[in-house]
Amino acid sequence: MNTSQTTDMQNYGVLFSLFDEYHNFALSTHINPDGDAIGSELGLYLFLTKLGKSVKIFNTDAVPDSYRFLPYWDNIQNVHSVRTYRPEVLIVLDASTLERIGKTLSKTLLPTHKLVNIDHHATAEAFGDVNLIMPSASSTSEIIYKLIKHHQTPICKACAICLYTGLMFDTGCFRYSNTTVETHRIAAELIEIGEFAPDEVYRNVYEQLPVAKIRLSGEVLRTLQVTRDGKIASVYATQRMFQKIGTTADAVEGIVNQIQAIAGVEVAICASEMTDRSTKVSLRSQGHVDVSQLAAEFEGGGHTRAAGCRVAMPYPAAVTTLVETAQRYIDQSSSEHGDCQKG
Repeated sequence: MNTSQTTDMQNYGVLFSLFDEYHNFALSTHINPDGDAIGSELGLYLFLTKLGKSVKIFNTDAVPDSYRFLPYWDNIQNVHSVRTYRPEVLIVLDASTLERIGKTLSKTLLPTHKLVNIDHHATAEAFGDVNLIMPSASSTSEIIYKLIKHHQTPICKACAICLYTGLMFDTGCFRYSNTTVETHRIAAELIEIGEFAPDEVYRNVYEQLPVAKIRLSGEVLRTLQVTRDGKIASVYATQRMFQKIGTTADAVEGIVNQIQAIAGVEVAICASEMTDRSTKVSLRSQGHVDVSQLAAEFEGGGHTRAAGCRVAMPYPAAVTTLVETAQRYIDQSSSEHGDCQKG
């Protein structure tokens, strides 16, 4: 057994001790929660409640409509529900930093005893009293699956569909490079346990698009800019677009994948103007550029090929800055590949 496996096993043991010792737990995840964030939260929620624990979930942002088919999604409360609630243990899932759960929530949802950090991002900070960080895992949902399996507690049907959804989302429907043989084995087991149809999960997450989202995509794609070398593509969405169409920045999700598909593009950038004049940015890479490192320069994070950040500047300046930074990474990558070829 290698060192990382030993560490994971030790942390499982520490977590199981916490589960035995304490009764009141709170769970939270990053702002603008996605499939893995919500899937892992609900999976852990169902596991802990099965152990007889009192568990509450608090998120800064609401559950997107596309995940409201998941069991118990309506048990997720918003930031305003916290007030003076003080759990014994706070478990933060899928967030690279504590601040990623939201400025207000990170300062108000304070545990009386232990802070636990469970994540699979390579850029994750070890901010918890207990840190279960597994970059080798495809998703945080996979970590929760392994945690439950090590506890030798049966996974219920409701838990299975939640964890599968997280697994499916963070692997890009099993297309991304973080998809492994083990990922497929876990997915198969969850399907068998949950007795659900994978195509129904897919349709709920990806094929329930409101008309406003399609119209917004048209507006955003008109802003497409591609650098001279054809390696960086960028688009942006503005508050004026949202108001015109009658939607919000949430509807921008997924557009970055469309421009990533342009032939020759190495880095795709999608910027959204927020109400406070800051800019939310989604980044994608074909693999030569590690966009998690790029995002980290702006206090963001993510994966090698998919990452994001929030830039404290208006969207025109943010796009320019991100393109320039991405160009630096591409030039560096080209130089390194050139050196390898010379060697």
